[in-house]
Amino acid sequence: MTPDDSTPIADRRPASRAARLLTFLADRRGAIAIWFALAALVLVMFVFGAVDLSRIQSTRTRLQDAVDASAVAVARIGPQTDAQMDLAGDKILKSEYREGTSKLTVSTFKSAPENSVAVNAQATLDPLVSLIWRGPIKIEVSSLVKRGQESPVELVMVLDTTGSMSGARITALKVAAKNLVTKMTPSGVTNVKLGIVPFGQYVNVGVAARYQPWADVPVDYSVPVTPPCTTITSKTTCQTEKYACTKVNDGVPYNTTCSRNINCVTTPVNPPQQNCPAPYVNKYTFRGCVGSPPYPKNVTDNDTSRRYPGYLNVNCGAEITPLTTNNSKILSGINALTATGETYLPAGLAWGFNMLSAPIPLTEGAVYDATGKNLKPRKAMILMTDGTNTLALNPGSGTTKGQHTAPSGTRTIAQTNGYTTELCNNIKAQKIEVFTVAFEVTDATVKGILLNCASDPAHYFDAADAGKLDAAFQNIADALRQIYIAK
Repeated sequence: MTPDDSTPIADRRPASRAARLLTFLADRRGAIAIWFALAALVLVMFVFGAVDLSRIQSTRTRLQDAVDASAVAVARIGPQTDAQMDLAGDKILKSEYREGTSKLTVSTFKSAPENSVAVNAQATLDPLVSLIWRGPIKIEVSSLVKRGQESPVELVMVLDTTGSMSGARITALKVAAKNLVTKMTPSGVTNVKLGIVPFGQYVNVGVAARYQPWADVPVDYSVPVTPPCTTITSKTTCQTEKYACTKVNDGVPYNTTCSRNINCVTTPVNPPQQNCPAPYVNKYTFRGCVGSPPYPKNVTDNDTSRRYPGYLNVNCGAEITPLTTNNSKILSGINALTATGETYLPAGLAWGFNMLSAPIPLTEGAVYDATGKNLKPRKAMILMTDGTNTLALNPGSGTTKGQHTAPSGTRTIAQTNGYTTELCNNIKAQKIEVFTVAFEVTDATVKGILLNCASDPAHYFDAADAGKLDAAFQNIADALRQIYIAK
Protein backbone atom coordinates (compact mmCIF):
# COMPACT_ATOMS: atom_id res chain seq x y z
CA MET A 1 0.00 0.00 0.00
CA THR A 2 1.37 3.36 -0.97
CA PRO A 3 1.29 6.37 1.31
CA ASP A 4 -1.46 7.85 -0.79
CA ASP A 5 -3.42 4.67 -0.63
CA SER A 6 -3.16 4.68 3.15
CA THR A 7 -4.85 8.15 3.32
CA PRO A 8 -8.46 7.78 4.26
CA ILE A 9 -10.97 8.63 1.53
CA ALA A 10 -12.66 11.21 3.76
CA ASP A 11 -9.33 13.01 4.09
CA ARG A 12 -8.88 13.21 0.30
CA ARG A 13 -12.30 14.94 -0.49
CA PRO A 14 -11.45 18.44 0.76
CA ALA A 15 -8.57 18.68 -1.66
CA SER A 16 -10.91 17.82 -4.50
CA ARG A 17 -13.45 20.48 -3.44
CA ALA A 18 -10.73 23.14 -3.25
CA ALA A 19 -9.57 22.32 -6.74
CA ARG A 20 -13.06 22.54 -8.05
CA LEU A 21 -13.60 25.87 -6.30
CA LEU A 22 -10.43 27.27 -7.76
CA THR A 23 -11.52 26.11 -11.18
CA PHE A 24 -14.97 27.70 -10.72
CA LEU A 25 -13.53 30.99 -9.55
CA ALA A 26 -11.22 31.09 -12.55
CA ASP A 27 -14.17 30.54 -14.88
CA ARG A 28 -16.27 33.26 -13.13
CA ARG A 29 -13.50 35.86 -13.46
CA GLY A 30 -13.54 35.30 -17.24
CA ALA A 31 -17.31 35.74 -17.39
CA ILE A 32 -17.14 38.96 -15.41
CA ALA A 33 -14.48 40.26 -17.76
CA ILE A 34 -16.77 39.53 -20.68
CA TRP A 35 -19.65 41.29 -18.94
CA PHE A 36 -17.45 44.29 -18.20
CA ALA A 37 -16.37 44.43 -21.83
CA LEU A 38 -19.94 44.29 -23.04
CA ALA A 39 -20.98 46.99 -20.58
CA ALA A 40 -18.11 49.22 -21.69
CA LEU A 41 -19.15 48.76 -25.33
CA VAL A 42 -22.71 49.76 -24.51
CA LEU A 43 -21.44 52.75 -22.57
CA VAL A 44 -19.25 53.85 -25.48
CA MET A 45 -22.15 53.44 -27.89
CA PHE A 46 -24.36 55.44 -25.55
CA VAL A 47 -21.82 58.27 -25.25
CA PHE A 48 -21.14 58.46 -29.00
CA GLY A 49 -24.85 58.07 -29.71
CA ALA A 50 -25.52 61.08 -27.49
CA VAL A 51 -22.85 62.99 -29.40
CA ASP A 52 -24.55 62.00 -32.68
CA LEU A 53 -27.88 63.28 -31.36
CA SER A 54 -26.23 66.59 -30.51
CA ARG A 55 -24.66 66.75 -33.97
CA ILE A 56 -28.04 66.01 -35.56
CA GLN A 57 -29.71 68.84 -33.66
CA SER A 58 -26.90 71.27 -34.49
CA THR A 59 -27.00 70.31 -38.17
CA ARG A 60 -30.79 70.64 -38.27
CA THR A 61 -30.60 74.13 -36.74
CA ARG A 62 -27.94 75.28 -39.19
CA LEU A 63 -29.82 73.82 -42.12
CA GLN A 64 -33.11 75.41 -41.03
CA ASP A 65 -31.47 78.82 -40.64
CA ALA A 66 -29.89 78.53 -44.09
CA VAL A 67 -33.16 77.38 -45.68
CA ASP A 68 -35.12 80.23 -44.07
CA ALA A 69 -32.56 82.81 -45.25
CA SER A 70 -32.52 81.35 -48.76
CA ALA A 71 -36.32 81.31 -48.95
CA VAL A 72 -36.48 84.98 -47.96
CA ALA A 73 -33.82 85.86 -50.55
CA VAL A 74 -35.71 84.02 -53.31
CA ALA A 75 -38.99 85.65 -52.30
CA ARG A 76 -37.35 89.07 -52.61
CA ILE A 77 -36.26 88.42 -56.19
CA GLY A 78 -39.88 88.64 -57.33
CA PRO A 79 -41.99 86.64 -59.77
CA GLN A 80 -40.16 83.73 -61.41
CA THR A 81 -40.92 80.33 -62.85
CA ASP A 82 -40.38 77.38 -60.51
CA ALA A 83 -37.33 76.38 -62.55
CA GLN A 84 -35.78 79.85 -62.18
CA MET A 85 -36.69 79.90 -58.50
CA ASP A 86 -35.09 76.50 -57.91
CA LEU A 87 -31.90 77.47 -59.73
CA ALA A 88 -31.53 80.73 -57.80
CA GLY A 89 -32.47 79.06 -54.52
CA ASP A 90 -29.91 76.26 -54.85
CA LYS A 91 -27.17 78.78 -55.46
CA ILE A 92 -28.16 80.91 -52.48
CA LEU A 93 -28.57 77.91 -50.17
CA LYS A 94 -25.10 76.61 -51.00
CA SER A 95 -23.63 79.96 -50.03
CA GLU A 96 -25.69 80.15 -46.82
CA TYR A 97 -25.13 76.61 -45.50
CA ARG A 98 -21.80 75.59 -43.95
CA GLU A 99 -21.62 71.88 -44.63
CA GLY A 100 -18.80 70.75 -42.35
CA THR A 101 -19.25 67.00 -41.74
CA SER A 102 -22.73 67.08 -43.32
CA LYS A 103 -23.56 67.28 -47.02
CA LEU A 104 -26.47 68.93 -48.81
CA THR A 105 -28.21 66.36 -50.97
CA VAL A 106 -31.61 67.79 -51.96
CA SER A 107 -33.14 71.28 -52.11
CA THR A 108 -36.34 72.29 -53.85
CA PHE A 109 -37.66 75.84 -54.23
CA LYS A 110 -41.11 76.39 -55.74
CA SER A 111 -44.09 78.70 -55.63
CA ALA A 112 -46.92 78.03 -53.20
CA PRO A 113 -50.44 79.39 -52.68
CA GLU A 114 -51.02 82.89 -51.29
CA ASN A 115 -47.96 84.35 -53.05
CA SER A 116 -45.50 82.20 -51.10
CA VAL A 117 -42.22 80.39 -51.67
CA ALA A 118 -41.97 76.81 -50.37
CA VAL A 119 -38.59 75.18 -49.72
CA ASN A 120 -37.62 71.62 -48.80
CA ALA A 121 -34.02 70.63 -48.18
CA GLN A 122 -32.14 67.54 -47.03
CA ALA A 123 -28.64 66.98 -45.71
CA THR A 124 -26.80 63.79 -44.71
CA LEU A 125 -24.54 63.32 -41.70
CA ASP A 126 -22.11 60.45 -41.21
CA PRO A 127 -22.70 59.03 -37.68
CA LEU A 128 -19.98 58.26 -35.17
CA VAL A 129 -21.74 54.96 -34.30
CA SER A 130 -22.84 53.26 -37.50
CA LEU A 131 -24.32 50.27 -35.62
CA ILE A 132 -27.05 52.49 -34.20
CA TRP A 133 -27.95 54.46 -37.34
CA ARG A 134 -27.19 51.86 -40.01
CA GLY A 135 -25.82 54.34 -42.56
CA PRO A 136 -25.81 58.13 -43.12
CA ILE A 137 -28.36 60.12 -41.11
CA LYS A 138 -30.89 62.04 -43.23
CA ILE A 139 -31.95 65.44 -41.92
CA GLU A 140 -34.89 67.18 -43.61
CA VAL A 141 -36.25 70.71 -43.06
CA SER A 142 -38.76 72.96 -44.81
CA SER A 143 -39.74 76.62 -44.91
CA LEU A 144 -42.63 78.71 -46.20
CA VAL A 145 -42.09 82.40 -46.86
CA LYS A 146 -44.95 84.72 -47.76
CA ARG A 147 -44.47 87.72 -49.98
CA GLY A 148 -46.52 90.86 -49.82
CA GLN A 149 -48.04 93.04 -47.19
CA GLU A 150 -50.37 91.94 -44.47
CA SER A 151 -51.66 95.53 -44.40
CA PRO A 152 -52.16 97.76 -47.47
CA VAL A 153 -49.44 100.14 -48.68
CA GLU A 154 -49.62 103.43 -50.56
CA LEU A 155 -46.29 104.52 -52.07
CA VAL A 156 -45.65 107.64 -54.14
CA MET A 157 -42.43 108.11 -56.11
CA VAL A 158 -41.55 111.82 -56.32
CA LEU A 159 -38.98 111.86 -59.10
CA ASP A 160 -36.69 114.65 -60.26
CA THR A 161 -36.96 114.79 -64.07
CA THR A 162 -35.18 118.09 -64.63
CA GLY A 163 -32.73 118.81 -67.42
CA SER A 164 -29.73 117.56 -65.44
CA MET A 165 -31.35 114.08 -65.42
CA SER A 166 -31.07 113.77 -69.20
CA GLY A 167 -29.24 110.90 -70.89
CA ALA A 168 -27.92 108.04 -68.78
CA ARG A 169 -29.47 109.35 -65.56
CA ILE A 170 -33.09 109.27 -66.74
CA THR A 171 -32.46 105.79 -68.18
CA ALA A 172 -31.09 104.57 -64.84
CA LEU A 173 -34.07 106.08 -63.02
CA LYS A 174 -36.53 104.24 -65.25
CA VAL A 175 -34.76 100.93 -64.62
CA ALA A 176 -34.71 101.45 -60.84
CA ALA A 177 -38.37 102.53 -60.71
CA LYS A 178 -39.54 99.56 -62.81
CA ASN A 179 -37.58 97.14 -60.63
CA LEU A 180 -39.23 98.62 -57.56
CA VAL A 181 -42.67 98.11 -59.10
CA THR A 182 -41.85 94.48 -59.87
CA LYS A 183 -40.63 93.82 -56.35
CA MET A 184 -43.47 95.68 -54.65
CA THR A 185 -46.22 93.95 -56.61
CA PRO A 186 -45.37 90.27 -57.17
CA SER A 187 -48.06 87.97 -58.45
CA GLY A 188 -50.98 87.77 -56.07
CA VAL A 189 -50.43 91.11 -54.29
CA THR A 190 -53.44 93.40 -54.66
CA ASN A 191 -53.19 95.73 -51.68
CA VAL A 192 -50.37 97.97 -52.95
CA LYS A 193 -51.14 101.33 -54.53
CA LEU A 194 -48.35 103.14 -56.38
CA GLY A 195 -48.20 106.67 -57.74
CA ILE A 196 -45.67 108.85 -59.62
CA VAL A 197 -44.98 112.59 -59.37
CA PRO A 198 -42.40 113.71 -61.96
CA PHE A 199 -41.34 117.28 -61.18
CA GLY A 200 -39.17 120.16 -62.33
CA GLN A 201 -40.06 123.77 -61.67
CA TYR A 202 -43.70 122.79 -62.23
CA VAL A 203 -45.80 119.64 -62.04
CA ASN A 204 -47.92 118.33 -64.94
CA VAL A 205 -51.35 117.45 -63.54
CA GLY A 206 -52.86 116.78 -66.98
CA VAL A 207 -54.86 118.98 -69.33
CA ALA A 208 -58.20 117.66 -68.03
CA ALA A 209 -57.40 119.04 -64.57
CA ARG A 210 -58.14 122.56 -65.78
CA TYR A 211 -61.82 121.99 -64.97
CA GLN A 212 -61.18 120.96 -61.37
CA PRO A 213 -62.29 123.38 -58.62
CA TRP A 214 -58.75 123.49 -57.21
CA ALA A 215 -57.19 124.63 -60.52
CA ASP A 216 -56.97 128.27 -61.57
CA VAL A 217 -56.37 128.03 -65.32
CA PRO A 218 -57.21 130.75 -67.86
CA VAL A 219 -59.09 129.78 -70.99
CA ASP A 220 -57.14 128.95 -74.11
CA TYR A 221 -57.11 131.69 -76.70
CA SER A 222 -55.66 132.58 -80.08
CA VAL A 223 -54.21 135.81 -81.43
CA PRO A 224 -54.11 136.36 -85.23
CA VAL A 225 -50.91 138.03 -86.30
CA THR A 226 -50.35 139.87 -89.59
CA PRO A 227 -46.66 140.70 -89.83
CA PRO A 228 -45.84 144.02 -91.45
CA CYS A 229 -44.13 144.15 -94.84
CA THR A 230 -40.49 145.18 -94.88
CA THR A 231 -38.24 146.48 -97.62
CA ILE A 232 -35.01 144.55 -98.10
CA THR A 233 -32.18 146.78 -99.30
CA SER A 234 -29.25 144.54 -98.37
CA LYS A 235 -28.36 141.04 -97.36
CA THR A 236 -25.60 139.64 -95.17
CA THR A 237 -23.79 136.32 -95.59
CA CYS A 238 -21.52 134.82 -92.91
CA GLN A 239 -19.36 131.81 -92.24
CA THR A 240 -20.09 129.64 -89.19
CA GLU A 241 -17.37 128.90 -86.64
CA LYS A 242 -17.74 126.21 -83.97
CA TYR A 243 -15.91 126.39 -80.65
CA ALA A 244 -15.83 124.71 -77.24
CA CYS A 245 -17.99 126.37 -74.61
CA THR A 246 -19.67 125.78 -71.24
CA LYS A 247 -23.42 125.93 -70.66
CA VAL A 248 -25.61 125.41 -67.61
CA ASN A 249 -28.46 122.88 -67.45
CA ASP A 250 -30.57 122.94 -64.27
CA GLY A 251 -27.73 124.63 -62.42
CA VAL A 252 -25.16 122.09 -63.60
CA PRO A 253 -22.39 123.35 -65.94
CA TYR A 254 -21.43 121.12 -68.85
CA ASN A 255 -19.03 121.30 -71.77
CA THR A 256 -20.47 121.47 -75.28
CA THR A 257 -19.93 122.97 -78.75
CA CYS A 258 -21.22 126.44 -79.64
CA SER A 259 -21.26 128.28 -82.96
CA ARG A 260 -20.94 131.89 -84.06
CA ASN A 261 -20.90 133.90 -87.27
CA ILE A 262 -17.60 135.18 -88.67
CA ASN A 263 -16.40 136.93 -91.83
CA CYS A 264 -19.81 138.43 -92.50
CA VAL A 265 -20.21 140.36 -95.77
CA THR A 266 -23.12 142.74 -96.47
CA THR A 267 -24.10 143.45 -100.09
CA PRO A 268 -26.80 145.81 -101.44
CA VAL A 269 -30.01 144.48 -102.96
CA ASN A 270 -30.84 146.47 -106.08
CA PRO A 271 -33.59 147.03 -106.76
CA PRO A 272 -34.92 146.76 -103.18
CA GLN A 273 -37.35 143.90 -102.50
CA GLN A 274 -40.62 143.81 -100.59
CA ASN A 275 -40.96 141.04 -97.98
CA CYS A 276 -44.51 140.42 -96.72
CA PRO A 277 -44.65 137.37 -94.38
CA ALA A 278 -47.84 135.31 -94.40
CA PRO A 279 -50.31 135.91 -91.57
CA TYR A 280 -50.30 133.35 -88.74
CA VAL A 281 -52.05 132.61 -85.45
CA ASN A 282 -50.44 132.50 -82.01
CA LYS A 283 -52.21 129.88 -79.88
CA TYR A 284 -52.10 129.98 -76.11
CA THR A 285 -53.04 126.63 -74.58
CA PHE A 286 -52.90 124.88 -71.24
CA ARG A 287 -50.57 121.85 -71.32
CA GLY A 288 -51.14 120.62 -67.78
CA CYS A 289 -48.44 122.60 -65.97
CA VAL A 290 -49.32 124.18 -62.62
CA GLY A 291 -47.39 126.22 -60.11
CA SER A 292 -47.78 126.60 -56.36
CA PRO A 293 -50.25 128.53 -54.20
CA PRO A 294 -48.82 131.23 -51.94
CA TYR A 295 -47.32 130.40 -48.55
CA PRO A 296 -48.43 128.74 -46.28
CA LYS A 297 -50.87 126.92 -48.56
CA ASN A 298 -47.95 125.63 -50.62
CA VAL A 299 -46.62 123.48 -47.73
CA THR A 300 -49.84 121.87 -46.42
CA ASP A 301 -52.29 119.23 -47.64
CA ASN A 302 -55.45 120.04 -45.71
CA ASP A 303 -56.55 123.45 -47.00
CA THR A 304 -59.31 122.70 -49.50
CA SER A 305 -59.51 126.39 -50.45
CA ARG A 306 -56.09 126.51 -52.06
CA ARG A 307 -55.95 126.86 -55.84
CA TYR A 308 -53.08 125.92 -58.10
CA PRO A 309 -52.26 128.40 -60.90
CA GLY A 310 -52.10 126.87 -64.38
CA TYR A 311 -50.01 128.37 -67.15
CA LEU A 312 -50.56 128.65 -70.87
CA ASN A 313 -47.87 127.70 -73.37
CA VAL A 314 -45.65 126.26 -70.64
CA ASN A 315 -44.05 122.84 -71.08
CA CYS A 316 -43.09 120.68 -68.13
CA GLY A 317 -42.37 117.02 -67.45
CA ALA A 318 -44.51 113.92 -67.85
CA GLU A 319 -48.00 113.86 -66.36
CA ILE A 320 -48.48 112.59 -62.82
CA THR A 321 -49.89 109.08 -62.25
CA PRO A 322 -52.25 109.11 -59.24
CA LEU A 323 -52.30 106.19 -56.81
CA THR A 324 -53.45 103.01 -58.50
CA THR A 325 -53.22 99.23 -58.30
CA ASN A 326 -52.93 99.08 -62.10
CA ASN A 327 -49.29 98.29 -62.80
CA SER A 328 -49.70 98.98 -66.52
CA LYS A 329 -50.51 102.61 -65.73
CA ILE A 330 -47.51 102.89 -63.41
CA LEU A 331 -45.12 101.37 -65.95
CA SER A 332 -46.50 103.62 -68.69
CA GLY A 333 -45.92 106.60 -66.41
CA ILE A 334 -42.32 105.51 -65.87
CA ASN A 335 -41.74 105.02 -69.60
CA ALA A 336 -43.08 108.53 -70.26
CA LEU A 337 -40.48 110.23 -68.03
CA THR A 338 -38.47 112.91 -69.85
CA ALA A 339 -35.78 115.27 -68.61
CA THR A 340 -36.58 118.96 -68.86
CA GLY A 341 -36.67 122.13 -66.78
CA GLU A 342 -35.02 123.15 -63.53
CA THR A 343 -35.23 121.97 -59.93
CA TYR A 344 -37.88 123.16 -57.49
CA LEU A 345 -38.17 120.44 -54.83
CA PRO A 346 -41.24 121.93 -53.07
CA ALA A 347 -43.35 121.34 -56.19
CA GLY A 348 -42.67 117.60 -56.21
CA LEU A 349 -43.05 117.23 -52.44
CA ALA A 350 -46.34 119.13 -52.39
CA TRP A 351 -47.92 116.91 -55.03
CA GLY A 352 -46.55 113.76 -53.42
CA PHE A 353 -48.21 114.98 -50.22
CA ASN A 354 -51.45 115.66 -52.12
CA MET A 355 -51.38 112.19 -53.63
CA LEU A 356 -51.18 110.47 -50.23
CA SER A 357 -53.93 112.67 -48.73
CA ALA A 358 -57.64 111.97 -48.94
CA PRO A 359 -58.83 115.59 -49.47
CA ILE A 360 -58.68 117.38 -52.83
CA PRO A 361 -56.89 117.96 -55.15
CA LEU A 362 -56.31 114.19 -55.38
CA THR A 363 -58.64 111.75 -53.65
CA GLU A 364 -57.22 108.28 -54.38
CA GLY A 365 -55.35 108.13 -51.06
CA ALA A 366 -56.99 106.61 -48.00
CA VAL A 367 -57.81 108.67 -44.93
CA TYR A 368 -54.91 108.98 -42.49
CA ASP A 369 -54.95 106.59 -39.54
CA ALA A 370 -56.19 108.92 -36.82
CA THR A 371 -54.51 106.91 -34.05
CA GLY A 372 -51.11 106.97 -35.68
CA LYS A 373 -50.55 103.42 -34.41
CA ASN A 374 -52.09 100.91 -36.80
CA LEU A 375 -50.90 102.76 -39.92
CA LYS A 376 -53.47 101.15 -42.22
CA PRO A 377 -52.70 101.81 -44.94
CA ARG A 378 -48.98 102.22 -44.52
CA LYS A 379 -48.11 105.42 -46.42
CA ALA A 380 -44.68 106.12 -47.88
CA MET A 381 -42.96 108.55 -50.21
CA ILE A 382 -39.68 108.39 -52.14
CA LEU A 383 -38.05 111.72 -52.97
CA MET A 384 -35.29 111.28 -55.57
CA THR A 385 -33.23 114.17 -56.90
CA ASP A 386 -29.87 114.71 -58.57
CA GLY A 387 -29.38 118.30 -57.53
CA THR A 388 -30.20 121.27 -55.37
CA ASN A 389 -32.98 123.83 -55.68
CA THR A 390 -32.23 126.32 -58.48
CA LEU A 391 -35.48 128.34 -58.46
CA ALA A 392 -37.52 130.41 -56.04
CA LEU A 393 -41.24 131.04 -55.76
CA ASN A 394 -42.94 134.26 -56.75
CA PRO A 395 -45.50 134.36 -53.91
CA GLY A 396 -47.96 136.43 -55.92
CA SER A 397 -48.23 134.30 -59.06
CA GLY A 398 -46.91 130.87 -58.10
CA THR A 399 -44.29 131.09 -60.85
CA THR A 400 -40.67 130.31 -60.20
CA LYS A 401 -37.76 132.57 -61.00
CA GLY A 402 -34.17 131.58 -61.55
CA GLN A 403 -31.68 132.52 -58.87
CA HIS A 404 -28.41 131.44 -60.49
CA THR A 405 -26.90 134.83 -59.72
CA ALA A 406 -27.51 137.12 -56.73
CA PRO A 407 -31.08 136.75 -55.45
CA SER A 408 -33.44 139.70 -55.72
CA GLY A 409 -36.21 140.86 -53.39
CA THR A 410 -37.74 138.18 -51.21
CA ARG A 411 -37.32 135.35 -53.71
CA THR A 412 -34.25 133.40 -52.62
CA ILE A 413 -32.96 129.85 -52.77
CA ALA A 414 -32.78 129.90 -48.96
CA GLN A 415 -36.52 130.49 -48.95
CA THR A 416 -37.02 127.54 -51.32
CA ASN A 417 -34.89 125.32 -49.06
CA GLY A 418 -37.03 126.47 -46.14
CA TYR A 419 -40.21 125.43 -47.97
CA THR A 420 -38.59 122.05 -48.69
CA THR A 421 -37.80 121.45 -45.02
CA GLU A 422 -41.25 122.59 -43.88
CA LEU A 423 -42.96 120.27 -46.35
CA CYS A 424 -40.84 117.34 -45.21
CA ASN A 425 -41.73 118.00 -41.58
CA ASN A 426 -45.45 118.31 -42.34
CA ILE A 427 -45.39 115.09 -44.35
CA LYS A 428 -43.66 113.15 -41.58
CA ALA A 429 -46.10 114.60 -39.04
CA GLN A 430 -48.83 112.60 -40.81
CA LYS A 431 -46.90 109.35 -40.13
CA ILE A 432 -45.85 109.09 -43.77
CA GLU A 433 -42.53 107.28 -44.17
CA VAL A 434 -40.16 109.43 -46.21
CA PHE A 435 -37.31 107.80 -48.12
CA THR A 436 -34.87 110.18 -49.80
CA VAL A 437 -32.35 109.34 -52.52
CA ALA A 438 -29.50 111.63 -53.57
CA PHE A 439 -28.51 110.48 -57.06
CA GLU A 440 -24.96 111.47 -58.05
CA VAL A 441 -25.25 114.53 -55.80
CA THR A 442 -22.06 116.33 -54.78
CA ASP A 443 -23.62 119.38 -53.14
CA ALA A 444 -23.37 119.09 -49.35
CA THR A 445 -26.35 121.42 -48.80
CA VAL A 446 -28.85 119.30 -50.70
CA LYS A 447 -27.47 116.12 -49.11
CA GLY A 448 -28.13 117.66 -45.71
CA ILE A 449 -31.66 118.66 -46.75
CA LEU A 450 -32.40 115.13 -47.99
CA LEU A 451 -30.94 113.50 -44.89
CA ASN A 452 -33.07 115.68 -42.62
CA CYS A 453 -36.13 115.13 -44.83
CA ALA A 454 -35.92 111.33 -44.47
CA SER A 455 -37.81 109.65 -41.64
CA ASP A 456 -34.46 108.63 -40.11
CA PRO A 457 -30.89 108.10 -41.36
CA ALA A 458 -31.77 104.54 -42.49
CA HIS A 459 -34.36 106.06 -44.86
CA TYR A 460 -31.68 108.16 -46.64
CA PHE A 461 -29.65 106.78 -49.56
CA ASP A 462 -26.59 108.36 -51.16
CA ALA A 463 -26.55 106.77 -54.63
CA ALA A 464 -23.25 107.61 -56.30
CA ASP A 465 -24.04 105.78 -59.55
CA ALA A 466 -26.78 103.95 -61.46
CA GLY A 467 -26.12 100.64 -59.70
CA LYS A 468 -26.49 102.22 -56.27
CA LEU A 469 -29.65 104.00 -57.40
CA ASP A 470 -31.19 100.65 -58.33
CA ALA A 471 -29.98 99.13 -55.05
CA ALA A 472 -31.57 102.02 -53.10
CA PHE A 473 -34.95 101.45 -54.76
CA GLN A 474 -34.65 97.70 -54.14
CA ASN A 475 -33.89 98.29 -50.46
CA ILE A 476 -36.90 100.57 -50.16
CA ALA A 477 -39.12 97.92 -51.73
CA ASP A 478 -37.77 95.31 -49.32
CA ALA A 479 -38.45 97.61 -46.39
CA LEU A 480 -42.09 98.03 -47.43
CA ARG A 481 -42.95 94.52 -48.60
CA GLN A 482 -42.85 92.81 -45.20
CA ILE A 483 -41.63 89.43 -46.40
CA TYR A 484 -42.01 87.04 -43.49
CA ILE A 485 -41.47 83.38 -42.62
CA ALA A 486 -44.89 81.78 -42.23
CA LYS A 487 -43.79 78.21 -41.43
